[in-house]
Amino acid sequence: MEVSAEMIVTVGGMTASIVTSFAVVKSKVSQLEDDIKEASKRINALDARLDRNDTATDLVSQRLSVISGMLDPEKRERLHRSLERLQVQTETLRRDVDTLQKMHSGRHLPVDGSKHD
Repeated sequence: MEVSAEMIVTVGGMTASIVTSFAVVKSKVSQLEDDIKEASKRINALDARLDRNDTATDLVSQRLSVISGMLDPEKRERLHRSLERLQVQTETLRRDVDTLQKMHSGRHLPVDGSKHD
């Protein structure tokens, strides 16, 4: 096999083509790595936002549960009955105190020889 000028030019062209292809591939791989790093940063930021959103949603859910428990019709009815009972007892006690005050003359008799007014 003889090495001719055509063969040298062909091999040189193929070598130049391979080197150029390698440079293009290396550039594209570097660009893809940068794109992957940027996408990874975005995904991490979105993940952090999602975690904060989940935490806020859980907090709102807990608060809503507490409020709905406070506004539960059965609990409200029991509370109103209890308040009504306390109000009736207060009115009864007030009438009893008024009756006792009307019966009391306002004077205190001396005890053990000391005078009280």
